[in-house]
Order: sequence, then C-alpha cells, then structure tokens
Amino acid sequence: MPTKHTPRAAVADVLGGLHPAELAWIAEKAGGPDWFLAAAAAVPMPDDEDDGVVRLVDDDELGKHPDPTAVLQSWLDSPATVEIRAVMKSRYRTLEHLRQIPADEILTRHEPDVALKILLEHCGRKAERWEALAAAMTFDYDDEKITFGQLLDSLEPTPAPARTS
Repeated sequence: MPTKHTPRAAVADVLGGLHPAELAWIAEKAGGPDWFLAAAAAVPMPDDEDDGVVRLVDDDELGKHPDPTAVLQSWLDSPATVEIRAVMKSRYRTLEHLRQIPADEILTRHEPDVALKILLEHCGRKAERWEALAAAMTFDYDDEKITFGQLLDSLEPTPAPARTS
C-alpha cells in the first residue's frame, strides 16, 4: 500500500503495469486512500481483455442471465479456485455440474443430502450398485481424487465378457 511519502504520480505509473486481475482486486478488495483507488480505476483496460476475476453472484442475479447454467459451468471451468459451494447451492445447478466436482466435496464437505438423493436415484433397488458404492467408499479420497461423476460411473456393473463359440 502506498505511504504518504511515495509520490502519487509514481504510484499511478506502477499501477499501469499491473495485470487486469490485480487492478480488479484493488478496485474490489483493497482499502486505501480515495486517490489510490481512483488511480487504479482510471487505468485503461482493453475492451476485449478478461480481467481473470471470477465473480460469484447469488441466484437472484444469476436468474437475470440468459443462460444461468452456462455461468455455473464457467465457474467450474475457471482456472481460478472457485467456491464450489456457490455451484452446489445454486438452484440452477445440474447433475452435469455436480459430476465435475470432486466426490469428497459433495459427499463430505458440501451438501451431503444432495449426494444422498442422487445416490438413491442412481442405485435404486440394485444391490450390486450399493455394494459397488460401499467398496468405492473404502478408499482414501486424499490419495485418489475422483469426481462425483467418476464415482457414479464406477457404480455401473461391468459387462460380462462376450462368449465366443
């Protein structure tokens, strides 16, 4: 943060060399004197430049977007660490979104009731799927990171090898 001893013009010159994501962070999160925040906001950013900041919005704002599920997908596709809880809590989430999230996030950390409902629907009355789930739950999630989709897919019985005559 600039001090009262740093010339404001020198600080403004340095701001021009920052990445757009850094400038966006300053504008949204940094505290500081008004002149500093104004100088950061005044740095021009090309119109086609993505500032790299993922902005999470609530479902009310998300509902105003023409394709809320696409916005959720963009959060999952972002190279930044995204708050998975925002995707999990959204009423616009789909099974395809949930399939991309690490299984341990869904099963233990966020909304286990969501996972339970999906598992009940997926396994139904098929004992072999419940047995496969029990077997899958014995491995250590820290050693083997799989997505919820990979977990669901692993519950499918493997087809018997075709017999040749």
